[in-house]
Amino acid sequence: MLVDFVGNEESIKELEKNLENKDLSHAYLFLGNEGVGKFTVAKALAKRILCDENESYYCEIADDFYHPDLKILRADKSIKKAEIDELVADSFKKPFASKYKVFIIDGFEDVTVSGQNALLKTLEEPEDYLKIILTSKNSKKILPTILSRTRIIKFNNIMEDDVIKFLIEKENIGIDNATLFAKLSSGSVNRALNYAKNPKYLSLREQAISIFDRLLNKTTSSPFREFSFFNENKEYLNEIFNIYLLFLRDIAIIDLGLNENNIMNIDKLTMLKKQNITAQKATMISDEIIKTIELLEKNTNFELTIEQLLINIGGMK
Repeated sequence: MLVDFVGNEESIKELEKNLENKDLSHAYLFLGNEGVGKFTVAKALAKRILCDENESYYCEIADDFYHPDLKILRADKSIKKAEIDELVADSFKKPFASKYKVFIIDGFEDVTVSGQNALLKTLEEPEDYLKIILTSKNSKKILPTILSRTRIIKFNNIMEDDVIKFLIEKENIGIDNATLFAKLSSGSVNRALNYAKNPKYLSLREQAISIFDRLLNKTTSSPFREFSFFNENKEYLNEIFNIYLLFLRDIAIIDLGLNENNIMNIDKLTMLKKQNITAQKATMISDEIIKTIELLEKNTNFELTIEQLLINIGGMK
């Protein structure tokens, strides 16, 4: 088995088949939302490529696989052309301990356009010993010429029941908390684990929902007073926005009279039912949040963008 993993069995089986049939592509693109295991599978595949026919000391390292013929580049906010240039230069050096070299670029959507173009020739004319694995959560940010030169493996969100089972059996989480964390995870095992293991995430959620409640019900003295929370939690912005989008989704479900079993914030049902907001209004605010995410990805002014969002939420009637 390539990796002991929750969900995406078909994708893993496809990679297993590639290995068994010696039908490995020179370049893969693992495509799927954050937290569904793309990087974990990328490292597992790299280990099999490097070790299946060439066992060495490095292949015995089980926990955090390291190998001199494995190069990993992970995005912080972006991956610059200079970093890709360095990787390309390294591609011409022959393997040290294996028949192959493997490059993993995690978060390829964050590689600049010039960086993607710099990698293009390597994808078009790779060295025989080189295998490249790209991971991304957004194919729209990847050049079509890159997409056409990779074998795309899609990773789906993990089913809620699978996340619950994983939390109970592997992490010894009680059924109630496992169910809540699975619902809040949006199909991401990483997010579910963050809620289960990191108190910061539950605290952040409580703060975020409290502020959102004040904005939606206009009980804050000024939307601008809430800016400090977003400023102090910049590194968690994606999680905050996900919390808000789930909350608005639940409001819409209640307003439309749909099955309450589909509600994600099951511990906030009383609060949700007190929100005097229509499904249409919830959708409008969701659109504003999505627009804000897109603006911040384009490096617009942080303070102005967040303040405008706060006005749009607190000022919508």
